[in-house]
Amino acid sequence: MSEVALDAAGDADDIEEVLLDRPMASLYDIAYLYGKLHALNTAKQYDVPIDDRYVGRMTHESRTGYYEQEVGLFSVLVDLTGDSPTLGEAGELDERPDDDVSPFVAESLDREKMLRVGFSRQGSRAAGHNMSLAHDVSKSSEDCVKYVKQLFERWAASDSVTDVAGNHDDGWILEDLRAVGEDGDLMDTIEDSVVDFLRETFGDEFNGVLSVRLKLPDTDGYVYPGEVEVLNEAMLYRWVEKRMRSYSEADDASGDGRGLITGDTDEVFGLSDSPLQRYKGKMAEKFPNLVVDESWQQRPLTAEAAFAVTSGVPLLENFVQILGEDTAAYYVPYVPEPTVKQAVALYELAMDAADNSGAAVGVIEDAATNPVNPLYEDLLVHYVAAYTPGNKRKFIEEEPCVDPDQIRAIKRAHTDVLTDGLIAPNGDRPPLFPSPPYGRLTDDGDDEQGSKYMRTNAPVITGVLTGGYFQSTFRHQSTDEDRDDHGTTDLRAEATSTALASNDQIDLDWLLAQYVPRLISEQRGAFEDGNELPESLLTRQYVQMQALARAGVLGGSSSGDPRTIPASTKSMSDTTDFTDRDERLKQFIDSHPALAEDEERRAAFLLGALVGRVAAYQSRNSISRTVIRQHPIDAITRRRISTTLSKVLEKNAHYSDDDENAGMLMNDRYITRLNDIVNRRAPEEWSLSTDDLRMHYGLGLTYGKNDTTLDDEDGDEAAAAEVQTDD
Repeated sequence: MSEVALDAAGDADDIEEVLLDRPMASLYDIAYLYGKLHALNTAKQYDVPIDDRYVGRMTHESRTGYYEQEVGLFSVLVDLTGDSPTLGEAGELDERPDDDVSPFVAESLDREKMLRVGFSRQGSRAAGHNMSLAHDVSKSSEDCVKYVKQLFERWAASDSVTDVAGNHDDGWILEDLRAVGEDGDLMDTIEDSVVDFLRETFGDEFNGVLSVRLKLPDTDGYVYPGEVEVLNEAMLYRWVEKRMRSYSEADDASGDGRGLITGDTDEVFGLSDSPLQRYKGKMAEKFPNLVVDESWQQRPLTAEAAFAVTSGVPLLENFVQILGEDTAAYYVPYVPEPTVKQAVALYELAMDAADNSGAAVGVIEDAATNPVNPLYEDLLVHYVAAYTPGNKRKFIEEEPCVDPDQIRAIKRAHTDVLTDGLIAPNGDRPPLFPSPPYGRLTDDGDDEQGSKYMRTNAPVITGVLTGGYFQSTFRHQSTDEDRDDHGTTDLRAEATSTALASNDQIDLDWLLAQYVPRLISEQRGAFEDGNELPESLLTRQYVQMQALARAGVLGGSSSGDPRTIPASTKSMSDTTDFTDRDERLKQFIDSHPALAEDEERRAAFLLGALVGRVAAYQSRNSISRTVIRQHPIDAITRRRISTTLSKVLEKNAHYSDDDENAGMLMNDRYITRLNDIVNRRAPEEWSLSTDDLRMHYGLGLTYGKNDTTLDDEDGDEAAAAEVQTDD
């Protein structure tokens, strides 16, 4: 894409003119701003004698491959200085030998020359996609003769060009070009010699731009068509007639009205390019009963505004993040009421996005996280997740006003949870939970423990925006392509959209419904690999759930749900400052409202912790079929709790009798609390959901397996501190 030539100080007045006098309210407004900035930047970047209103409709970036070729432009020389048009001679050009009598010239292309050529085309390859006299062709040299002749016989003779010729002071130039096509001798000369010229210059295949160079009265030498005002006016008129007025099945999709973007009262059009291709062609997916000739009533755009939107659409398309084979997300940054400096910063983001090829999140991350960036305080992002099989596109999630402060809040909360003492080591104390790998930075190698755990969590920003934040914790997506909803029910996109919305919350029961199937699947895989517990996944889910709660993103249908209340920071920090493990357990439960305020959930957690502790003892004594294998997460239901508890208590009692270090019943801190709850109400009568039960049972498993100390005199389970299972 173009380099950024805009200067906030030097070009302030020009930039002010393209800014709307109201807050931006839709993707159309955003595309309009980007399109206007792109046209203004192009005009500032290149010193070409072309009015800015024409530059905005030129597509010099649409065929950048031509700039890499040694030769990319073929032109017919036409002399219009006499009474009738004639073909010129290449020898008249400074760059050609004086004795060169060929009416053709071939040369290289760059962006500036493409502007001078006035190149302008639609994105499609449909018939009539070229709006300018110059158009591109990829054909054999022999086939190109037809397209060279069409410059005069078709484009110059078209109704739209004829209309402009009859209403413009320099219309005679267009009429003379048409006259070339009507002159049999001139066309025979072109036809007889063009193939040999193309073959000698380009070989058997031509891939480039066909155009003309004109010698006009009062001009010095030959000029390119983009340097001729009437040719640009014809190009602009063709855009209106062929793309906006009668495009698709519409005979006339225009009317008198007030423009959607600018508010100007003028002729308005309904068929123009739409941001992110939301309404393509007939717009049938949005307006099933749409009458195309009346489409201007749905989204009326003046011609000037429509051109700006069309120019801005490719820039918006650059803000894409590829999520999967058929899924992508768009993160279009904007500021509701940008200053001149912010407008330039937005355009710089667009240029950076063009160079990042499907990785837009990295481009906008600095603007969202760096307080020095001029966009930091006011930046918003229009987020769209799309299912894109083949050439189709279906929006599956959309959040038009993503506030980066919401993402920063999740990052801060996530980092806080990681450094509260449960996950990261605190002094000489080991963490209670193993550190999750998600978001881990580089291994600094300072010390064995310090390099294992991260103290900062910058990747959270990227993770939340891309959906990767939930990919590592959610259940796997269905790959059944025969399902009607395949590709349109992306759980990551759904959670991401909700997390990004400033006025929405993730339902906790829905969240657990994604967590638990993933836990079950991971545990089964762990069993096959010779392990027994996906501790890393459990910790990631725990940290994520706590972070979402702290950031205010976690909610539900019932207000005051204790599960949505984050753990007490003070108590969490005190979890490594305890005299014994009973005190630590009490602190952990008291610091988590979800456990402290609901005894059924607390019992599920305690049962898991007991099973985890007994399994740790078994592993220390080389018992391969541990109680975790016998009572996996997917086997736990309300009806099975009593049976499970009975069997585990029996093993715990047996090990207590056999272990000379125990001296008393092991794990009494769990058992006493469990019995108090179970004896008050039978588990079969509980109201706790199965997902809630299994999630907190799994959390208990992780707690129990890691409920150890570094004190060798601690007795029954000191040696088990070395028994860890990593997934």
